[in-house]
Amino acid sequence: MQNVFKPFETVTLRRMIADRIEEAILNGTLREGERLVERRLASQFGTSLTAVREALIALEADGFVAKKPNAATYVTKLTHDAGKKIFAVRKVLEGFAVEQAARLATPGQAKELEKAYVDLLSTARSNKREQFLQCDFSFHGKIWAIADNEYLETALRRILVPIYAFSAMRIHSGEAFNLLQDAQSHLPVLEAIKAKDPALARKRFLSALDDWYANTEAYVLSKSNQEK
Repeated sequence: MQNVFKPFETVTLRRMIADRIEEAILNGTLREGERLVERRLASQFGTSLTAVREALIALEADGFVAKKPNAATYVTKLTHDAGKKIFAVRKVLEGFAVEQAARLATPGQAKELEKAYVDLLSTARSNKREQFLQCDFSFHGKIWAIADNEYLETALRRILVPIYAFSAMRIHSGEAFNLLQDAQSHLPVLEAIKAKDPALARKRFLSALDDWYANTEAYVLSKSNQEK
């Protein structure tokens, strides 16, 4: 059989560019809301426009940049209005996902979710800020997967990735939530899912989400507004 595929590169040029831009976003070299000009980036990196465009597509998927209607690309910046809209949709979609997870979770899935919680708690106690967000997203992702609805999971990832990316920027700037308190708020939801109680799981999730939004509004969105 003819060999029609080339071996994978360990790290692609696109990924290297994306990593460099992400690092600049996280350390504040590129500021929230700043426009990213593709030709300028290509010149600075000494690469093609195609490689830069592919890198920006990857960063958009990760929530670190966003394309505006005029096709320009900007570093993610969330306003109060955007935060409220995301919160409203999240309550409906993820509330349903949590209910479904409580109905459908197998013992093995419940054990995996419990392990994700333990990892989240461990990173909070160690104050590993960036890793904390990854573990938090992983915990929620496992709930969505248990709900067994790929359309629901895709919708939740689409609306929440920018929130996690924006929180990562704030955490790197030293403006962090109480990580341990945030981690522990996941335990009542985990216990309700393990108990296979959909109504209780939803109630506990919405209560934790209200607290999360209050913290996000205080530590993230309000500061974003002040910096306009």
